[in-house]
Amino acid sequence: MTEPDLSPRRIEFMIRSRIDGTISPLDFHHPVLAAELADALVTMSRSLSLSDGTLYQYRQTIVNLLRALSASCPRSVGLSSPGGALVEAFHEWELALAGDYAAESNMPHKYGGRIRRLITAHSAAGHDLNEQLLRWTRGGVLHRGGETTALDEFSNAERLAIRDACRVRIRSLETRLAIGRQLLADGADPRTTSWSRAADIIWGARHLGRLPEPSIEREVINASHGGFLNALDLGFVEDRPTTYGGNSRVMRRLMSYLYPSSEDLVAFRTLLQLETGAAPEEWSTVRVDDVSGTTEELRVRLYKARAHRSRVVRCPISGNDGAGGWRAGDLVRRLIAATENARTEAREHDPMLANSLFVTVRRSARRALAVRMETFDGHQFAKLLTSITPAISRPHDARRLRKTVKSVRAAVLRSADAAADDHSIAVYQRHYAQSTTVHVLAGAAVNTAQQQVFDRLQGPVFVKASAPIVADEASGLLADAAIAESTSTSVEGEMNVTHCAAPYDSPHTPRGRLCEHRPSMCFACPNAIVFADHLPRILLYREVLRNHEREMSPAQFAALHGQQLRNVEYILNEFSPRDRADAQREAATLGTTVHVPLSQRGVHL
Repeated sequence: MTEPDLSPRRIEFMIRSRIDGTISPLDFHHPVLAAELADALVTMSRSLSLSDGTLYQYRQTIVNLLRALSASCPRSVGLSSPGGALVEAFHEWELALAGDYAAESNMPHKYGGRIRRLITAHSAAGHDLNEQLLRWTRGGVLHRGGETTALDEFSNAERLAIRDACRVRIRSLETRLAIGRQLLADGADPRTTSWSRAADIIWGARHLGRLPEPSIEREVINASHGGFLNALDLGFVEDRPTTYGGNSRVMRRLMSYLYPSSEDLVAFRTLLQLETGAAPEEWSTVRVDDVSGTTEELRVRLYKARAHRSRVVRCPISGNDGAGGWRAGDLVRRLIAATENARTEAREHDPMLANSLFVTVRRSARRALAVRMETFDGHQFAKLLTSITPAISRPHDARRLRKTVKSVRAAVLRSADAAADDHSIAVYQRHYAQSTTVHVLAGAAVNTAQQQVFDRLQGPVFVKASAPIVADEASGLLADAAIAESTSTSVEGEMNVTHCAAPYDSPHTPRGRLCEHRPSMCFACPNAIVFADHLPRILLYREVLRNHEREMSPAQFAALHGQQLRNVEYILNEFSPRDRADAQREAATLGTTVHVPLSQRGVHL
C-alpha cells in the first residue's frame, strides 16, 4: 500500500496583500482527506485558471469542512475509503451550515457546491472515489441559494454627487502632495536638527522608521502634541495624539502628505469606472505596463479574472497634457503622479509592487514603512458614499457604478446594442437591462412605438348618436359638424357618406384644394365624422366596396380599399342587427343612393 503524501500544498493568492494559503494536511485531524482536497484545489486552479478571490474562497471552504468534520470518522479516512462514514460526516457538516448563517444567506449553498466540485475534480484527475460519496456528489446541494435582489443603478443625481465628491477628494490629495513635496525639499534629517519643524518631520516620515531601524512614532506624536504640525493642518489638533487611537490618526494624517490613502485611491477608481464603464475588478488589477498611448489618448489593457479575458479601452486626454482634466486619460496620468513617491519606495523594497497602478505606503502594525498594492474592499467605497450629503441609496456597492454607466449610455444612445459595450447583448439584457432607467426607457420606447402606430392609423371619428341630438348637446367642432349634417340637403347627402370636418385640408389632397377623393377615401380619413344618421349610406357604400373586392385582386383591393372596409365593418358592428335592418329598409323606402365619381367607379357601377 502506497503511503499518502502529507506534505504541505503551497497555494498563494493576492487579496489585500500577498497571502500564503498553504494547506498543511498534518494540521488537521483528517490529514489524508485534507491532502486530497488540497490537491483537487491545485488541479482546479491550474486547469480552470481560478482567480485569486475564487481560490481564497475554495480554501476557506476546505478549512471550514476539515475543522468541523466529525471526529467519529477515522483519522485515515479519504475520498476513496469504503463505507458511508464519510458521506454521513459530510451530510452532518452541510446540515450544520444552516445554523451558522442567516436564513437568507447564500453561503451554505456555496459551501456545499464547492466541496462537490472539488470531489468531482479529484475524480476527473483519475483518482478512485467511494461509490456512496460519488452519489452524494452528484446529488443536489442540500441548501437552496438565498434570494438576492438585483443591484440597481445609482440615480443621475447620485452619480453626479459621487463624481463631485471624488473630484473634491482628489483635488485635496493633490494639494497635500504638493505641500508635502515642497516640505520634503526644504526638510532635513530631524535626528541632526530636531523634530520641531514640519519640514523636518515630513522628511523623517519619508526616510526614517524602516526596519531594522527603530520606529519614529514617538517622535512624531510628541511633535504633534507640541503643536509643531498645527501650521501644516489644524486637524492635528483635533487628532489629540496622546488620547486612545490618537497616534494612528496623527500618523495617517502625516502620511497623507506623502502618499495617497485607500480612500483617495477609491476616489480615483470610482471616477475611472464612471468614465469607462469598466468593472471595479478590472481597474483594481491594472499595472503601469498596461498603460500606453499618445498625447491625445491612453490605451489601457484591462483584465477580468473571472471571465479570463482582457480588453483594451481608450482613455481620452484633455488639453494641457491631462493636467487638471477629468477625462479617463487625465485621471490615469494624475493617479500615476500621485503614487510616484509610493512607487519609488516600492522600487527599493518590492520591485513587483512598483508596477501596480494603485499602490500606496502605510505604517504597519510594527510602525514600520510598508508598501502595498491597494486591492480595495467595500468598506472604503461605503465610507466615501456615506460622507456624501444628501445620502446615497444603499447598497453601497461599486458594481452599481457599472450599471449606472450602461444605463446612461442606453439613455443617450437609445440602444441596448450600443449600451452593451463589452458584454454580449444577451448578457446585457439578463444582468444590466433590469435597471430603473432602462425599464423607464423601455416603457417610453413602447409608448413611442404605439404612438407611431396610432399616428399611422387612418379612419373617421364615430359618434353613435344622431346629428340633431349631438347638435343640441355637444360644443365646438363636433357641434358644428352635427349642425352642418342636420341642415344638409339630399344632394349633399348623396355626395358624402360621412361628414367632412376639413374638406380643404385632406391628407389625400394638397392643402388648400377641395378634396377630390370623396367618398373613396372617407373611411380612411381622420377628417371624417360619422353620425348614426349615416347608417343607411354606410350600408350602401359597403356594397360598393364589396363589389370592388370582386373585381380586384386581393393585393390590389387590400392596398386601395382594405382599411376602409375594415373601418366600415367596425362602425356597423357598433349597431345592433335590428338597427342595420331598419337602416336598410329606410334606404330602400326613401331611395337613398351614394354618388360615386366616374373616376372611382368599377365595372359594377
